[in-house]
Amino acid sequence: MTTTICLLATLLAILTIPLLVIYLATESRPQRARRWRRGGMTQSAIAERLGVSRTTVRRMLAS
Repeated sequence: MTTTICLLATLLAILTIPLLVIYLATESRPQRARRWRRGGMTQSAIAERLGVSRTTVRRMLAS
């Protein structure tokens, strides 16, 4: 039984990780900024991470 559970968990990871990578790779900058903001990141930190001004981040979050 333990072997079956381990096999299923491994299979799930093998199938899930590529989908997650594709999702994150195709995420737009405004989507990424909104996700980071929901996660508690400040506008200044988001701006620094994206290489844009805080005003640009504020506009991204407003749209």
